Amino acid sequence: MTSTCCSCFQGLTGNKKTEFHRRRSGSWQPNASLIPDQMTNAWASPVPRTQPGNSPQSPGDLDLVLSGMDTDAQLAPIKMKSINNRRSKFEVEQLTMSPGSLPKPLTAHEREQAIRRLEPTATFEMLNEVPDEVLEEASPQAQELRRKLTKGATVVFVSAGYPGKRFIYERAAALGVKSVILDHPDSWSKGLVEEGIIAKFLPVDMSQSSDEVFKEAVRAISELGKDGITGKADGVVTFVELSVPLTSRLAEVLGLPGMSPAAVDAARDKHRTRAALK
Repeated sequence: MTSTCCSCFQGLTGNKKTEFHRRRSGSWQPNASLIPDQMTNAWASPVPRTQPGNSPQSPGDLDLVLSGMDTDAQLAPIKMKSINNRRSKFEVEQLTMSPGSLPKPLTAHEREQAIRRLEPTATFEMLNEVPDEVLEEASPQAQELRRKLTKGATVVFVSAGYPGKRFIYERAAALGVKSVILDHPDSWSKGLVEEGIIAKFLPVDMSQSSDEVFKEAVRAISELGKDGITGKADGVVTFVELSVPLTSRLAEVLGLPGMSPAAVDAARDKHRTRAALK
C-alpha cells in the first residue's frame, strides 16, 4: 500500500504545484480514537501526567530528583537491571565500558560503500525534491511541508524508555509516523501495538552482549517492509543514553542519517571528549 502526500506550496517552491508520493509505506494506520484531537496541531510536550500516589502539584514521570542529595557522599554500588534473573550484558557494557563489544565505527570509505549498496529510502527521495533552504524556513507553510514529509515514515525507536515516554509515541502517531519499537521481549511498550499507537514491536534479547544485540537488531530492522505493515526504515532513533552507541551504529550500517559512532563514543568518554576539545 502506498501512502500519498501531496499539496501545493507555491510560496515555498515557486509557482508550480509540488506533489510528494511516499512509496511502499505500508498499510498500518494509527488508532485515531486513542489520540486526542488537540494533539494534531500541538508541538510542545504535554504536561507530565500525575501518577497514582502523587499529589496534583507534584510532577510525574521524572527521571531523577537531586534536591537535598549529598553529591559528595560515597555512592552505593550501581545495581544492574536483571532480565529473567540474568544480568544484562548489554547494560553492563554500556554503563561501564562503552561501547563495549559493539563493532568499530566504519571508515569514511566503508560508510560510503555501505550507502551506495542500499536502495534510497522513500524519505530520502522526497527530500531530494525540496531545497534545503525551504526545509529550514521558519514559517507556517514550511512547518506544514515538514509534517507532510514526515507522514507515513517508518521510524525505529531503539529502547522504549520508561512508561512515561508513552506520549512520544502518541505524538508520533498523531503526525502519521509508523513507529517501530525495538526492545527486550518483556518491554511495557509491546502493548502499544494492540492499542494502535505503534505499528510494530521488534523483540530483541537485551540480556546478550552488545555485539549480539547489534546483530539481532540489524536483522530485525532489515526485515521491515516485507510484510506490508510498514515501509522500510526511514530512520532509527533513541532517547535512552545507553542505546545511543548502538543506535549510531545501526544508522551507519543501514545507511540512515545519524550521528557518527566515533563522535558518540568520544562524547560518552570524558577523557576522549577532553582530548577532542584540546
